[in-house]
Amino acid sequence: MSIPVEISQLELELRKFGFSAFLLSVREDATSHVAHMSFELVDDELRCAVSRTAAKNVQTQPKVVLLWPPFEAGGYSMILDATCVAEEEMLRITPVSGVLHRPAPAEEPNSGACESDCAPLGS
Repeated sequence: MSIPVEISQLELELRKFGFSAFLLSVREDATSHVAHMSFELVDDELRCAVSRTAAKNVQTQPKVVLLWPPFEAGGYSMILDATCVAEEEMLRITPVSGVLHRPAPAEEPNSGACESDCAPLGS
């Protein structure tokens, strides 16, 4: 589930989740790379220090995902789809869509059902 990101909502959520998250990028061989990064919000984009591997990856595949784990037990994760551009000392990340996500409790214990409880950013 993807919901368009309003920058004003993103700023609100960043105050809750913090400015450190996992950056997921894709290598040329289609395998993933995960790096924990610290970001700052500047205008309509997130910026962070350059990661060599991520910088190389976004040259061929500029689509990335940012993941913030829940900050409380049973809470939501925040997931952003974004595009990324590598500059000399910085990654510039433009959010495209985002969602707050957590697994929904199963109606019956051990039912094997895999559902989720998603909410728009700013909820």
